[in-house]
Amino acid sequence: MRTLIASTLNILHLHRRALLTFYLFFSGLALAIITPSLTWALASLRPVTGDGAISTGGIIEFLVSPGGILWVVVSLNLAALTFLLQQAGITLIAAAPQHQPYRTALRALWGMTRSFLPLIKLTLLQVFTHLMIALPFLAATGLAWSWLLNLYDPYLLRIEKPPELWWFIACAAFSGLGILLCNGFLYLRWILAVPCLMLRSFSPTGALHESTRLTRGHKRYASGLLICGLIAILLLPVLVTFAFDQIAAGIFAALQAHKDMLATVVLVFIAAYILMGIAATFLGASVYGAFVVSLYQKTSGVVSAKRLTIPEHAGLKAWTAELLVVVLALSQAWLVVSALEQREDVRITAHRGSSLKAPENTLSSIEQAINDGSDYIEIDVQLTADGVPVLWHDADMNRIFGLRKRISDVRYQDMRDLDAGSWFNTGFAKERIATLAQAVKTADGRAKLFIELKPDRNTPHLTQTVVELLQRMEAVDGTIVAAADWLTLQEAKRREPRLKTALIAQFVMGPLWADNYDILALRANRVTPATVARAHRAENELHVWTVNHPDAMSRFIDMGVDNIITDRPEVLADILQERKNLSDTELLATKLHNWLR
Repeated sequence: MRTLIASTLNILHLHRRALLTFYLFFSGLALAIITPSLTWALASLRPVTGDGAISTGGIIEFLVSPGGILWVVVSLNLAALTFLLQQAGITLIAAAPQHQPYRTALRALWGMTRSFLPLIKLTLLQVFTHLMIALPFLAATGLAWSWLLNLYDPYLLRIEKPPELWWFIACAAFSGLGILLCNGFLYLRWILAVPCLMLRSFSPTGALHESTRLTRGHKRYASGLLICGLIAILLLPVLVTFAFDQIAAGIFAALQAHKDMLATVVLVFIAAYILMGIAATFLGASVYGAFVVSLYQKTSGVVSAKRLTIPEHAGLKAWTAELLVVVLALSQAWLVVSALEQREDVRITAHRGSSLKAPENTLSSIEQAINDGSDYIEIDVQLTADGVPVLWHDADMNRIFGLRKRISDVRYQDMRDLDAGSWFNTGFAKERIATLAQAVKTADGRAKLFIELKPDRNTPHLTQTVVELLQRMEAVDGTIVAAADWLTLQEAKRREPRLKTALIAQFVMGPLWADNYDILALRANRVTPATVARAHRAENELHVWTVNHPDAMSRFIDMGVDNIITDRPEVLADILQERKNLSDTELLATKLHNWLR
């Protein structure tokens, strides 16, 4: 093992500049070619799937649909191909004699390009085989879901966590362990396929067979080194972020009396952080590639390239790659600093009213949300059996009333006297199921409504009924109508063009399809600064749901989202007020702290 580590370090030392040059070239090509190709591929899948936006409840349905399966397969193959292309170039550099680094990098790029078709075949073979091995475990997980959880509402699962959920988690964990062991074993068998293909001109199938032969008896220490490297890769970002966070605190404390230096120091600080990120990803890819080549040389008996000395007077060319990295980091840092200066024009939306202080989707929760400083109040609307739009979230009435009935199967007069508040607190025993008309009257212009339509097979006229009610009550202006599907939003806009429409999605495939809605409402873990920028370029607002932690609220404010949907509107209102009272230095320190996380 020591010999293997020493050989890996020797390759990194000999070819560090060639590897860095190749890394920069390859990253540029990936951004210029592969990323647009991936965007095009995802965009083209919308006609196949029928939906560009996937709601929370539709994720499983999407993944098992033909379009969803195609999306997964395409994504896996593109990711694997990108990885193998990069490793092919690193392999050619690591196995080459030391030479002028830029020529070595260009030769590696050319060699990678010439082997493009064999690498595609190798990618398809590996991905297909891995999927076939994982398929029984995935099927077992799907059967467990169908058997244990198919009849449960996804929201109810998250709230109540019934015993069936824990049984399913145990089944899924067992399947995950099976995938890890079986696919991991296959991964180790084929870890040398790229060197076999690139250095000895094996066919893709021959490279896999040769890798299997060479790795026989060497998997144990190879897996040990890979696991140690994986742990280091996982720990490195945490440690670097913690260190930079502590440094930032000291810098801003020292700069309180030197505000004229603030912008320059922040620019350099962010550039240093970006440089660390580039260095980490470069080292991760290079160390792995060098390790694989070292393992290949050890198992195949190929002698490593002869070590040559580095010229003493390499001149400016020797530092071109490093200077390019610094320039790249500074340019990215400038973009980050510019983004930190954006205005903080964020609206507050109370999720189902102030649902942590009062029963959700009730008149009390609406009134409380107004008192807590909400700009909008999000409510869920469904139709009763007799066509009355009421505030209700779940697919059935089980969670609140213990009734296994859909709201659309019950007449309003049969539910109007039910206790809709005692489940939350006995002090709300007089609370009743609210109608949309009552909600409009309660808001009364003090806050705007964010109405999420939840149509089901029994209520095809929900959109028409809601729009007509808003028109009749003169409550169209400022109201947002939201849904998780395109057709509902299109119908709402057709019936009332003044309405603002919001697409609620777990994630979006391809372009943002801006002509179909005004607002994109995304789950919090899907929102990034790039997502916000894309939405704004498409002239859409970006709303994020459901955000309850103060640190997350502050981070999304810095991203520039237009609206934060939360169960704790009073906390968000306090944060916005506190930020208004901060000095420029304190606010910049807060933004930088959030950016680092």
